[in-house]
Amino acid sequence: MLRRGLIAALVAATMAVTAQVASADPGNAKNSMVVTAVCGGQQVQVVVNGNGTFGAAHFVGNTSTFVPTALDLTFSFTPTGGTTETMTQDVAKNGSHPNEVTCDIPAALNTFTNPEGTFSLSGTVTGFITPSKK
Repeated sequence: MLRRGLIAALVAATMAVTAQVASADPGNAKNSMVVTAVCGGQQVQVVVNGNGTFGAAHFVGNTSTFVPTALDLTFSFTPTGGTTETMTQDVAKNGSHPNEVTCDIPAALNTFTNPEGTFSLSGTVTGFITPSKK
């Protein structure tokens, strides 16, 4: 239990440092994080706010959102000069959406370093994309 608390605290610290990278309005939120995903062969950036398991991700540069229905993620944190700690999250909602898409979250595109250490996020996320409002 202590290990999960430590990882959560370190992830929060890392997210606070990386939050300034986002250019979308949701990226200005206190606990926001920019995540790079590959959906249908296309690389996209989304902003994730807060710590909710199935919180929607906001696409950078438009008004679409990605609403997750299943997550298979690995969070890793290596404190400066320390040993890597890893936590996984593998959850799914009951049922499915007719327009679901699965996006890859490559660690190579989602690794962040700050003075406290290095955080990486990888895995897959399944969900549906809301249409852009015009």
